Amino acid sequence: MNIQSDLKDKQLTTQIQDIVEKQYDVGPLTRIREIFGGFINRSYAVWMGQQGQSKKYFIREYNPGIAESEIRFEHALLNHLRQNGLDIISGVIPCRDGSTFVKTSVQGRKATYWGLFEFLEGDDPYTWVKTDLTDAEFISSANILAQLHHAGRDFIKPKGADRAQLRIMEFILTFKSTFSGYALQAGDRRCDRLFKVNRDRIFSVIDSCITADKNYAGMLEVPVHCDYHPGNLKYKNEKGVGIFDFDWSKIDYRVFDVALRLVYFTSEWSGAAAGSLRMDKFALFLKSYNEQCTRLDGIEPLTQKEQENLLPMLAVGNLYVLNWDLMDFYETGDLDDDEYYTYIEHNILLMHWIEAQFADISQVIQKAHTDT
Repeated sequence: MNIQSDLKDKQLTTQIQDIVEKQYDVGPLTRIREIFGGFINRSYAVWMGQQGQSKKYFIREYNPGIAESEIRFEHALLNHLRQNGLDIISGVIPCRDGSTFVKTSVQGRKATYWGLFEFLEGDDPYTWVKTDLTDAEFISSANILAQLHHAGRDFIKPKGADRAQLRIMEFILTFKSTFSGYALQAGDRRCDRLFKVNRDRIFSVIDSCITADKNYAGMLEVPVHCDYHPGNLKYKNEKGVGIFDFDWSKIDYRVFDVALRLVYFTSEWSGAAAGSLRMDKFALFLKSYNEQCTRLDGIEPLTQKEQENLLPMLAVGNLYVLNWDLMDFYETGDLDDDEYYTYIEHNILLMHWIEAQFADISQVIQKAHTDT
């Protein structure tokens, strides 16, 4: 059968064809195109089946740095969430042998993992830096995060399956050492100068975040998305109709996932307010999230303790994103200095803004709880 392929690499087309036709029971491959926009993995849309009756799927080529145990965790979690009613996630397609992924290897190279998923329809007008959602979309995204936490609340990790990355408050302990290494690498690019000027202040905020860890014991832990930003949702008629990219998921504090979501969704990226959070959207999210938790009647709204620790966790969430900015810039070759300056500057400005607006943010958090 003649395959319609948008890929310039014929060898890659053949490899994907072999995977989907030999490892899965979904029919012959009829069309393939690459999906752009991701930073970590490579993704492709594939059409399987006879002409006129083909079905669209999503195939992911995982980053070579991922461990097999992480894929097992992600796929087990996705199956659990689907079984517990979260039907807007992309379902994992099982292989002919019952496994959920394919492993390919070339002599002398690290193994590559592949996964086939249902294709999520809907629009994707946003990214992690394009966050101008409507109020209806903000409310919908809050409801979806509550549904995710609700559906995953009783998930038990299968043996040998887990995210390699440490839990957030263990992970943050590594930041000063990691950042010190980057400072030694830093030259005289714009990003280098920006980072070196702010390094001491970044280290001070890291210390403050570590000190706050003593207050977190006993807070709710659930599977968290850990990359919940506007670009990882599909939308239709101002409603979220799909959520994807669970490959960074792990079990951690719920309030961390909420804080990270607020950093991503409410960040202001342009104009005089760049490097701040939109507090009207911030309040709208908290109110909507708590109301949805109440409606679900299986997971409580943010507790008093979680509310009290949401503000310091905002600083943690922002550092988490800053760590990604710096890690990608210093550990990946030939990245655009101007592009990454935008990312790094944003998270440094936001770091300062969170400290300066501590009292005002606290009031918004308290009012959102009172209004629920």
